[in-house]
Amino acid sequence: MKIKFKAELKGEDALDKKVLILGEVGSGKTKLAARLIQELMQLVGPKEITVIDLAPERKGIVGGKLIEYADLIGKVKYLSPEKVYTPRLSGSSREEVLRYAELNKESMEPLLKEFIANPTRALIVNDVTLYLHLGKLETVLKCASLARTFLATAYYGSRLAEDLGTGISRRERQLIDELTTFMDLVIKIG
Repeated sequence: MKIKFKAELKGEDALDKKVLILGEVGSGKTKLAARLIQELMQLVGPKEITVIDLAPERKGIVGGKLIEYADLIGKVKYLSPEKVYTPRLSGSSREEVLRYAELNKESMEPLLKEFIANPTRALIVNDVTLYLHLGKLETVLKCASLARTFLATAYYGSRLAEDLGTGISRRERQLIDELTTFMDLVIKIG
C-alpha cells in the first residue's frame, strides 16, 4: 500500500487500482474524488463508470455530494439514496443515532447490490463510512473486487467521534482500517 499526497494524485494513478481517500470532515475528499472521476471519464469512458454517492446533503462543512463538484448526471451511472442521515450529528439519543444508521444501511445496501448485479469497469463510492456504521464490509469488498478501478472516500478523523455510546464510531474506524489493507493506494488528507 502506497500513500500519496492529494495534489500528486491523477486519474491515471487510480486506473485499474483500488484507492481509498481518507480525511477529516471538510478536508476535500469529495472534491478530490470528483476531479478523479472527471479524469477517469476521459480514460475509460463515462459509460464504464458507476458512482454510488452515499454522502448526505451539505450542512456547513459536513457532507456534500459529488454532483456539487462534477457534472455526472446522465453521463455515468449515478446512484444515491433519496435521503442520507447524519446519525452522529442528527441523533439526540443512542436509539436515534442507531435508527438513523439503520435507515442509511437500508437505503444504501440496495445500491451496492445493484452494482454487484451489474458491475462496470470503474466504481466510485463517496462516503463509504456512512454505510459501514451498520453495513457489511464484505459487501463493499465484493464491489471492489468486481471493479477494475475502485475509488472510495471515507471519513477518518476525530470531529465526529461522539456517537452517544452506540459504538458506530469505533466500528467505522475498525472497518476502514481493515478496508485499507485491501487497497493499492491510500490517500490521507489533512
